[in-house]
Amino acid sequence: MKRNAFTLIELLVVIAIIAILAAILFPVFAQARENARSTSCLSNCRQLGMAISMYSQDHDEAYPFGHIGDSDTMGDARSWVDTIQPYSKSLLIHRCPSDSSSLWEAQGEHRTTSYGLNAYFTPNHAPYFGVRMANVNTPAQCILVAELTDPVVEDHFMPMMFGNPPKVNDPDGMEEQWDRDKAEPKQLAIRRHQGGANYVFAEGHAKFHRFDQTWQQAIGQPPTIDWYDPEKP
Repeated sequence: MKRNAFTLIELLVVIAIIAILAAILFPVFAQARENARSTSCLSNCRQLGMAISMYSQDHDEAYPFGHIGDSDTMGDARSWVDTIQPYSKSLLIHRCPSDSSSLWEAQGEHRTTSYGLNAYFTPNHAPYFGVRMANVNTPAQCILVAELTDPVVEDHFMPMMFGNPPKVNDPDGMEEQWDRDKAEPKQLAIRRHQGGANYVFAEGHAKFHRFDQTWQQAIGQPPTIDWYDPEKP
């Protein structure tokens, strides 16, 4: 009696084909998942942009504080994460789906947001100690909020210490904020989403960019591209 069955060679060929297809498709699936996370993050950024804009309009066009500790004597020591809550209505939009920082569950000082407020805008940071909405020269090309790297627990970043030379000369701050060897910021997640990140701009819109689209500087020279300084011409 004749039996119908696969030979060992046929089974090995099928297994090899399945393995090849899996090797091809798994990266595609991973990319699709990251695209979805990036889109969700961009939605968070848009909502944060609108919330900050509404906060500023209700506070004489001033921007919220960046939290620098309970000893902050320049006004509201609370984080902008808290002070914009009446406008954003949710803390969930402060976490990017691609943010896997372990500091979210840390005891004591822990991570409260995936997004950092540009300290140029805050009333408690040099060199401007706060700007008004009307003082922002090119709001559609001035970054208000950017994504923070996983080890950061602060709610802001300080681009006035980017570059060589920086706008504000503070050796400790420069060491914390800027990697001179790589010529890039240490506290921004500039490659979180496929080589780039999402940014919120001063007039409220949010968009994906590579870092080199937002900042360029030759050593010893003023920056040729600076999307962080609100009073830059």
